[in-house]
Amino acid sequence: MKGERATRKIALLMILGTLPVTLSGCKYSSFDEYLEALGMKDPPYHEVEDIATYEDTLVLSQDSIVSSDEVTTIYQPSEEDYAYSVSDSSENVIFFDQESEEQAQSELGFDADSIFKSSYKQLTETELNEEMKNARLEAGITPENIEAIKREQKGLYAFDRLTGSGQTLYAEILTIIQHQAENVLVSTTSDEAIDLVFDYVCADHPELFYVDGYKYTNYTIDNTITKIGFSGSYIYTPEQVATKQAQINQAVNECLAGAPSSTDDYYAIKYVYEYLIRNVEYDLDAEDNQNICSVFIGGKSVCNGYSKAAQLLLNKLGVKCTLVTGTVDTKKAKNIRHAWNLVLCNDAYYYVDVTWGDSSYQVGNGESADATRLPTVNYDYLNVTTDEILRNHTISDEIYMPGCTSMKDNYYVREDEYFTSPELVLVGDLFDRRYQDGSSSVVIKCADKNVYDQLFDQLVTQRLVFDYLQGDNATVSYTTFVDTYTIIFWIA
Repeated sequence: MKGERATRKIALLMILGTLPVTLSGCKYSSFDEYLEALGMKDPPYHEVEDIATYEDTLVLSQDSIVSSDEVTTIYQPSEEDYAYSVSDSSENVIFFDQESEEQAQSELGFDADSIFKSSYKQLTETELNEEMKNARLEAGITPENIEAIKREQKGLYAFDRLTGSGQTLYAEILTIIQHQAENVLVSTTSDEAIDLVFDYVCADHPELFYVDGYKYTNYTIDNTITKIGFSGSYIYTPEQVATKQAQINQAVNECLAGAPSSTDDYYAIKYVYEYLIRNVEYDLDAEDNQNICSVFIGGKSVCNGYSKAAQLLLNKLGVKCTLVTGTVDTKKAKNIRHAWNLVLCNDAYYYVDVTWGDSSYQVGNGESADATRLPTVNYDYLNVTTDEILRNHTISDEIYMPGCTSMKDNYYVREDEYFTSPELVLVGDLFDRRYQDGSSSVVIKCADKNVYDQLFDQLVTQRLVFDYLQGDNATVSYTTFVDTYTIIFWIA
């Protein structure tokens, strides 16, 4: 050790935890279980009590040794509340209680509704009475309108995953919801097909904040379903929708007014990520926390609200973005329901999790005893690969998701904070840049555990970090996120 550093001490700020279990390829034993994962049914269990976390400060002398194995720091968000319920309004109304069927995936795509081809049917005039015909007309369901709606949906991620008949049902369900219509006949005799396609509509349309589920009526002859009437479960009247929509529009316009003018999708995605994190507080008790009202009107939300707001804003900025649902493991429990986004950035797919990037999510859920030692914006979940997201997320298999393999527009790569080797010269350059731009921290993102372990050993265990500090610093604090191989040194 150099004489200049021989008498120095390093204070290590740590958040201690346990390494999470990563799940993949999740399957559900029943459709009820899947709908619970999507937040459309109340969970059958009580909330799991949190496991206490704690913070410690260690003072190391020149003879002390700390191995990276002893510092097992993680970042794990807490449990989401996806509560959903609806009252039975008719003996003929059947709710989500069907078992899910296995879906087929191919290299050419995922026609999730292909198993329902035999149940799709075009309704004929002869099988509709006047009341049924009028209900479809009032909901805007005519052959011409449906074809126009289908053309408008082209390019939307979930819509494009459906077969032609599934797209027709998608268009019917969408226009029924948009008109807030009730008990309108649709082109299928399978309630499971409705289950699937309704989810696809919601995945593409975050603006449908006024619907939180659906119900349907089966018309049978000799116990055989011949027709199905679809109704959205609407949480607001048309007048309330208009009022809230005006408030949402104002908030959205304020956000978009500050958006960067660039043909590079990365800057739009980064802007929306930072804007939502800095303007929205994570709050399990927020009103309307399963839709965009919580974000744009209340300024408080949970993962569903964050994800749908990001989707709405990015789509308006010309960046294709869809909703992703699945589960995560936290200190409270495993398989916790969660939502995030898939984005198409400069012709490559990435995952974005705005919720996990918000420090209020971490602090508000007992992740740290010291909020001053968490970054306002955690960039570990801005444009990440499938491998990266699967370290602590499990993706639902209801909608096919592409393999995200590109690192070109990952935040740390774009910001030149990504280390594929433990090069200390590059570390020094990064420290210099952060001092020059007045940053309060230096973030080092490592490509893998080997690079992370080596840099941790050199900078922390061997105290070489002091070679790169400017000014008279006898101590330095740091935070590590082992899940994502990230080290943060606090320099101000």
